[in-house]
Order: sequence, then C-alpha cells, then structure tokens
Amino acid sequence: MFLEMGVKIFYLGVSKEDPKRATVMFQGQENVLYDIFTNPQTKPIVEASGHVYDGTVITRWLAN
Repeated sequence: MFLEMGVKIFYLGVSKEDPKRATVMFQGQENVLYDIFTNPQTKPIVEASGHVYDGTVITRWLAN
C-alpha cells in the first residue's frame, strides 16, 4: 500500500522492554501518511494492516 503512494519505511525499531511496541519513521510526500492516519474513514483499513491506534503518536518532520 505504501509503495504505491511513494512512501518508504525510513526507520523501524522495536522496544526492548515490550516487543509489541515500535517506533516507525516513514519518508514520503508531505501529509500523505498524516492524512491517512488521522482520517477516521481510513482507520479500519490501517487497523486491518496490523496497526494499533492505542498509544500511537503521530508527528511530522521536514528535511532541511
């Protein structure tokens, strides 16, 4: 799904204390994933991929 949108996983790290927690950084066009993850209509699609919204923190960063 992400490849079709031009989004790549930049970093994926799993917590040593809790292997069910992870930090994931994506790289892609501005707001592409932000719009998907914050849109209530796409939440079922995102959850079907295995994502758990509980505890999710979404931030946006720009390259300089």
